[in-house]
Amino acid sequence: MKQTQFVKSNSVSWDEFEALCEQNSAKSLPVNFPNLYRKVCNDLAIAQSRQYSPVLIEQINRLVQLGQKRLYLSRSNQFSEIWHVARTAFPRALYENRLMLGINLLAFWGLALVAFIWVTIDPDAAYTFLGQGTVLNIEQMYNPSGSVQSAERGASQDLMMFGVYIYNNIGIAFQMFAGGVLFCVGAAFFLLFNSFYFGAVAAHIVNVGFEGPFFSFVITHGSFELTAIIIASAAGCQIGYGLLNPGQYTRAYAMKQAAQKALPLIVGAFLMLVIAAFIEAFWSPRDIANEIKYLVGSGCWAYVIFRLYRGMRYGA
Repeated sequence: MKQTQFVKSNSVSWDEFEALCEQNSAKSLPVNFPNLYRKVCNDLAIAQSRQYSPVLIEQINRLVQLGQKRLYLSRSNQFSEIWHVARTAFPRALYENRLMLGINLLAFWGLALVAFIWVTIDPDAAYTFLGQGTVLNIEQMYNPSGSVQSAERGASQDLMMFGVYIYNNIGIAFQMFAGGVLFCVGAAFFLLFNSFYFGAVAAHIVNVGFEGPFFSFVITHGSFELTAIIIASAAGCQIGYGLLNPGQYTRAYAMKQAAQKALPLIVGAFLMLVIAAFIEAFWSPRDIANEIKYLVGSGCWAYVIFRLYRGMRYGA
């Protein structure tokens, strides 16, 4: 292809791409912007391989540089957009989904209490519910004289565990959210499983006398983590309820509407899980007096409960 034909067939797309790059950075980019950027990069490679004029090559190269700058600028703004959603849309979503959220809160803490009382009364039930291997691992982890509690963690291990906690926590939250597509069954299953597991573990830890290391470890990050899991489950159940009760709409449209309504809940839960993972990696395992950890943890619980109450009651 001659240079004139090449320019004629691509000039319109180049102009549109340049206009997108030079628009106000506050405006969000279209979803196909990465594809447009890849096309301009491909055009530059073609121009270079065919040895078109240096002027044309420089013109396309300038577009590539503009696209790269705009693309990375957009990525830097993504966190601010997420934060904006968490500050504004998330509290409103707590209010709009308050009934489903209330049901999930009662289900989680209610079943956790049942499991706690059950294992407290019948200690052997822990081995039936959790399995002998899991029980032994939990005891080794929170044994005050064990190797886990006496070992010191370095900064590199803290950073590694931060990634592990984020992966695990967000994986659980995603299971609950996606499980809502199965008419609430998936979301409810993961919520109740984690609820019963938490209650049974806490009771067994108290039975064997390891409550100090356990509660001082979980109290701070647990406020964000457990609440975020409940919120993610409520978001999934909201989608499932839309499928079960589509009203005058088709199930596909009802699911789409429910997902849009629940999406801010997932954004808020995501940020809470990141905070929980940070606390769990860098604060919870620190060798600090339990009284201080209980004080800080109580402050975190008070804050989370207050924000949850404000959202569900006033949408603020």
